[in-house]
Amino acid sequence: MDSMIEQELEQASNEPRINKKVGRSSSPFPFPSLRPFHSVRVPAKEERMHLPTFFAVAFGLTTSVAAVQNPHKKAEKFAKRSEAIQPKPAGNKKRQTTSLNSKTEKYAVNGTAIPEVGFDIGESYAGTLSINGNASNENALWFWYFPTDNEAAGDEIVVWLNGGPGCSSLDGLFQENGPFLWQSGTYSPIENPWSWTNVTNMVWIDQPVGTGFSPAAEGVPATIKNEKDVAEDFMGFWKNFMETFDLVGRKVYLTGESYAGQYIPYIAHYMLEANNTDYFNVSGIQINDPSINEDSVMIYSSAVQHLNKYASVFALNETFMTEINARAEKCGYFEFMDYALHFPPITKLPSGPNISAPGCYVWDDIVTAAITVNPCFNFYHLTDFCPYLWDELGFPSLGWGPNNYFNRSDVQKAINAPPTSYAICGNDNLGLDSSPPSALGPLPSVIERTNNVIIGHGWLDYLLLANGSLATIQNMTWNGAQGFQSPPTDKFVVPSNPGLDEVITAVLYQGSIPEEPVGIVTGAGVMGTTHTERGLTFVTVDLAGHEIPQYVPGAGYRQLEFLLGRIPSLTYEGGWSTGNGTGAFAPLGNSTVRRV
Repeated sequence: MDSMIEQELEQASNEPRINKKVGRSSSPFPFPSLRPFHSVRVPAKEERMHLPTFFAVAFGLTTSVAAVQNPHKKAEKFAKRSEAIQPKPAGNKKRQTTSLNSKTEKYAVNGTAIPEVGFDIGESYAGTLSINGNASNENALWFWYFPTDNEAAGDEIVVWLNGGPGCSSLDGLFQENGPFLWQSGTYSPIENPWSWTNVTNMVWIDQPVGTGFSPAAEGVPATIKNEKDVAEDFMGFWKNFMETFDLVGRKVYLTGESYAGQYIPYIAHYMLEANNTDYFNVSGIQINDPSINEDSVMIYSSAVQHLNKYASVFALNETFMTEINARAEKCGYFEFMDYALHFPPITKLPSGPNISAPGCYVWDDIVTAAITVNPCFNFYHLTDFCPYLWDELGFPSLGWGPNNYFNRSDVQKAINAPPTSYAICGNDNLGLDSSPPSALGPLPSVIERTNNVIIGHGWLDYLLLANGSLATIQNMTWNGAQGFQSPPTDKFVVPSNPGLDEVITAVLYQGSIPEEPVGIVTGAGVMGTTHTERGLTFVTVDLAGHEIPQYVPGAGYRQLEFLLGRIPSLTYEGGWSTGNGTGAFAPLGNSTVRRV
């Protein structure tokens, strides 16, 4: 397997992939007249304008006409409520300091001294570690590590990586699955009841070199050309990290989203090839809305199909819809997807349709039209509308306001970050990658060697499309067969949580405001579909965009529980492994050390 990848790396080295628009194919569409299942046609207007209802969850509520208040009385109740809504303060629960010693003390973060954060975030460690441990002025990667007090996590460590390439993993920590969040449009940071640190030991890492708080050292430029370079740097850092925090021998799980769908399978592959379970005991990976194939498959082939599914959200006129559907058929996109999404697969697919043919950049034209109708159109999350929400990180929102939080010197000092002109996403030098897409390289082997791979996808993501991931899976061969033999139709179930009752009551009757901010509550019930075969699980989340833990935190939390073996499947209807409503509702605890 390794020699095959090396050959592909060498062969592809002269044709770098450029992202976001990576690898525009110049090959002709291989099936010019194929209609294996049904003729492709332009949907009728009424079909195009129909928005499917994804799920329905019965909460057992009963209402009557008598219970409905006069709307003016409801408004009067709200007007009389003068007290401000404040997050509940952290309690006094103390958790044992598990990682503080002479080696780690310099990385300890004072959890009570994070600027703008009005509570103790608990025990954590942050700083930079070398990628190889030799020269004093070499490149290094920055991390933020949170040990958990969950006894079930004693033999494991979970990594989170954001994508880009060149996007900081603080985006994930700060707005998705970290112990505290400051999300778009919110007044201040709040505790995150769905923090993955409730389940396991977590570390967020800025990588590769040149990303976030991991800038190239002066006089030592980053020389990353492909995913082998990425993996080698990461493994050098990881060995130092495991030794520093006495984690040698732990099971390692790699998780992330977007372009991490390229990083993670390659890192996992090279870790497994090292055959060293002391440091590289990869036991599973989870990649959400991943970049795992060429744009022709991941974006363009299903772009119009996705538009038709969400026609009422896009709200584009009939003339445009007719014209874009005709172009998609002419470019072979409908035909390709019909062929690709067959269960079981018919045969191995060649490369995707030629997106550079005249009129075939349909995704770009759809997004342009969508922004014309809705200037606040967000392809990370289809159902966003104006106004733009202010975002403390300045991305992806275009809202007004000061930013960015992690570019403040007091914040950088508090989290042991090097003084840096920080940007959540940046470094154009990381836009080139000569490696084959991970699905055409190491991903099948990683599935075979771990039998524990999750590919998750939010349906409201219009940057990397769910059916693009599924078409890619149907073209992969692993554990003796190609693709899934049956389509993903099983129900993905997320348990209920105590916060829902308060929110439902408040919304229906408006007689009170929830004591907790609504942002810390997650949906429950059937949240999408899932399917598992031969060590690979594919799961879609109906109401999630590009970042599943951000938009449907309970879904991301549930996927992590499954990855770590805390629950038997994603169809499991039992409660949370961390308790009813999750142990997330317990206070974060006390910080590692209180420095002056």
